[in-house]
Order: sequence, then C-alpha cells, then structure tokens
Amino acid sequence: MTTTFIPKSWVNIATASIILLVILNIFITRSNNKIIEENKLLQQQTEQIKVTVSQFAIVIIHNLDLGLRGYALFGKDKYLFPMKFALRDKDSLFYSVRRLLEEQKFPLEEFDRFEDSTEAYATQCVKMKILFDENQKDEFNRLADLDNGYKLWLQYDRLSQSINRFENTINAQAQAKYSAALSSNYTIQLILLLICVPTLIFTAFHTNRELKTQVRLRELEGERVAILARQNDVLEKLVATRTHEIHQQNIALQHSQGEIEAQNEELKSQQEEISSQRDLLARQNKKLNQAKEIILRQNKEIRAKNDSLEEDIKERTKVLVEYNQQLEQFAFIAAHNLRAPAARILGLGKVLELSEDNKDEERAIIRRLVASTAEMDTVIKDLNVILEIKSNNSNYFTSVNLYDELTLVRSNLAREIVETNASIRASFDDAPIILSVKPYVDSILLNLISNAIKYRNPDKVPVIDLKTEPDGEFICLTVSDNGLGFDVNQQRQNIFSLYKRFHFHVEGKGMGLYLVKTQVTALGGRIEVESRVNEGTTFRVYFKRRQFNST
Repeated sequence: MTTTFIPKSWVNIATASIILLVILNIFITRSNNKIIEENKLLQQQTEQIKVTVSQFAIVIIHNLDLGLRGYALFGKDKYLFPMKFALRDKDSLFYSVRRLLEEQKFPLEEFDRFEDSTEAYATQCVKMKILFDENQKDEFNRLADLDNGYKLWLQYDRLSQSINRFENTINAQAQAKYSAALSSNYTIQLILLLICVPTLIFTAFHTNRELKTQVRLRELEGERVAILARQNDVLEKLVATRTHEIHQQNIALQHSQGEIEAQNEELKSQQEEISSQRDLLARQNKKLNQAKEIILRQNKEIRAKNDSLEEDIKERTKVLVEYNQQLEQFAFIAAHNLRAPAARILGLGKVLELSEDNKDEERAIIRRLVASTAEMDTVIKDLNVILEIKSNNSNYFTSVNLYDELTLVRSNLAREIVETNASIRASFDDAPIILSVKPYVDSILLNLISNAIKYRNPDKVPVIDLKTEPDGEFICLTVSDNGLGFDVNQQRQNIFSLYKRFHFHVEGKGMGLYLVKTQVTALGGRIEVESRVNEGTTFRVYFKRRQFNST
C-alpha cells in the first residue's frame, strides 16, 4: 500500500505565502491605524473649528452689541467690558480659525469678507462710543439705525453653514477611505485563513509520522543498551579478580607502613603541643590588646563627658540667669500693674467712708470701684496666662496641621477680615504639619495675624503672607504684612516686653507679642523680627523639629 505525500516544496511555498500575507496584514493594519489617527485629528479639528466659529457670534458680535448698548443705556464704563473683551479677542479668534482652515485647504474668500466686515463693525462700535461720549446723539442714532450688527450676524450665519458643509464633506471622505482600507484588511485575513488551515493539517500529519519514527528508534536503542549491559558484566568479573590481587598486595604494604605511621603520630602530638602553646600566647596577647582598647575608649569617653558637662553647666547657668531675669521682670510687672488699681480701690474706699449719704456720689464711687476691680482682674488673668505658659504642665505635643489652624484663625477673625478687606495668603507645602502644642500654635497664629490687621496701613489694603520651610533642626514659620511697621533699632528692647505698645491709635494691651515670645520659648524655639516704618513687618517663628514617639 503506497501513501502519497505532499511535496515539501509546496509546504515551503505555503509558509512563504503565510509570512508575506502576515507582513501585508501588519502593513495594512498599520495603515488603518494611521487613517484612524488622521480621522481622529480631522474630527478634533472639525469640532475645534465649529466651536471657535460659534465664538464669532458670542464673543465678538454679541459682546460688541451688549457692551455698546449697556454703555448707551447706563453711561458707565463697567458696561463696556463685553465690548473691550470682543475687541481684545477678535484677532486671536480669527487667527486660530484661519490657521485651521488653511490646513484643510478651505477657500478663504468668504472668510476674508466676514473678517473685514467684523473689523468694520468693531470700528463703528468704537466710533459710536466716541459719539456718545461727545453727546452727538443724532449721528449715534443714525449709525444705530443702520443695524450693521444684524447684517454682520447674517453674514456670519452663511459663513458658518459653509464651513459646516465643508467639514462634513471632509469627514465623509475620511470615513470612506477608512472603510476601503478596512475591507482590504478583511480580504487579506480571509486569504491568510484559507492558506493556514491546510498547512497546519499537513504539519500535524508530518509531525505524527516523525513521532512514530522516533518510537522505533528508541526500541532499537534499547536493544543496543542490552548488548552493552551483557558485555559490561563480563568486564566487571575480570575487574573484580584483578582488584582482589591488588588488595592482597596493599595489605602487605600496610604492614610495612605501620612503623612509619607510629613515628608520624609522635611528631603530630609534638606539633599539636607547640600549636596549643602558640594559641595560648595569641589569646593572651589578644586579651591584652582588648584591655588596652577598653582603657583608651573609657579615657576618651571620660574626656568627652567632662567637656559635655562643662557645656551643660554653662547652658544651664545661662538658662537660670535668663529665668531669674524673667522672674524679676514678672515680679516688677505684677507689682507695677497691680499697684495702680489697688491704690485707686483704697482711695475710693476712703472717699466712700467720708461721703455723707450722697447717693449719686456713692454710685459714682462704686462704679469706679467696679472698674478698678475689673482692671485688677484683667491684670491677674493676664499674669495667670503667662504663668500657665511658663509652667507648661497641662500641655502635650501632637501633630498640628497649619492649614487647619489657619482656617480656625480665619474663622475667629472673620469680622475683622471682612471689615478691612484683608488678604491672607498661605504656602505651607514645604512643611504643612509640625509636632507641637496645638493651643500654643493657635495663639501664635492668632496674635500675629490679628496684630497685622490691627496695625494695618490706612492707605493700603492689608496683605498678610504666611509660609513654612525647613531650616536645619527647625521649621521656620514666616508671617509678613504691609502694615505701619516700626523702628526695630529704637524699640528692640521693648518688642516682646509685657504691656509695651508702639501705636496708640487703636485699642490694645501690649500683651500679644509677649505671649508669642513666651509660648515660642516654652516650645524650645525662637522668634525674629524685621520691620520698616510704613512698609511692613516680618516675623520668623522657629519651631523645633520633633519626631513622633512610636508606642
């Protein structure tokens, strides 16, 4: 029985055809993708042209009419804004539409006529505004009766319809081109399928035949391996006999080597003893070196601790001196500020004893007593606030979001901000969150921003800028304003003193900056100030960087 096989030359031809068709299919697919991209670009240009052309009616014609009519009705410049926008934007609109239409080879004669008409109508609107300003109403009414705006709109409508028809034609041509390319792609894929299926059938048949041949070859290889195994058995028997003879010879040699091995053992024991003594000396030397290193390290640590102790003593001495100075200032302020209301209360008490049943006079004295007592209570509350900040016993460090705190301050100062039209601008992106005491940060922001509003320059709109940035081991918060400012060199000793003020045209107690300085110091930071008279003031608050404690 004979089997007819397909010649391999036909298989090679089919394979080459498949490869060519695949390459052709890739080329056509790539061409289709390019056509799709071109269609997408044309659609985008079409939509852009339609939208931009529609702006002629809205941005130019409508705004020219609206601005001129509003100005003619009310006579105020603010109603001219639409016309100003139209005059400003018309050239850019015409330029963008012209560029797109030139790319699509649109005939521009009608577009040029519309552009000239628009320019003429814009010139007429400017002229009518001048006529209105010069009170030439007859000429103004004559030009208005011409109704050139409506004529321009009709011209725009015709141009818009012409452009839309042109764009629709371009879209239709592009779609037809894409459909033709897609049809050719389908044809190539069908031919590829018709060639691939027979080729794959032949390949499967040929592969099956090759597999049967490989099975027969494996059977022959098994028979060859069995023959080799029998030959190996004969060789192994010969090798065993020869090995036994060699083993007997080795036994005789081992007896002669016994004495040599005994001598070698004795030499090894002597070498091991010497080696153990050498290792012992090496360990002792190592321990001596380690002891020497420990002594040197301890001496170095002792010297470092001595140096550090001296620095700590100097730093603590400095802190104690500053603290004593603050206590002296606090005691002086407390005595000075409490003495005046206390003296008034005592004086008014004696006057009250001497009054002779004069009810009006007694009521006046009682009102003054109440006012003096309220003043003393205010001073005591201020001092309690300062003592609470210095003790710092009831506060703890937490994560503080400066944007959230600024929002809270804006809410607290909403009335002042609206009344003064103040502008508060913040940029905390470099350091939006700090680890600090939240009430202190609230108080610092509130006092600095309220002072900037309170002591604003009456000739300027208040502008307050806030920003943060890392600065070594600190986070620097900068608060700048354009207010009245002050002479820093003249007032340097009193800037952060209690009840010290530099401007007296507004109400205040002179306590805000003292509280800010006290709170910043309690947080382990510092505050700096720059100011110029009638230019403004800049405060820089340095918060110490801290890490979150993991629990």
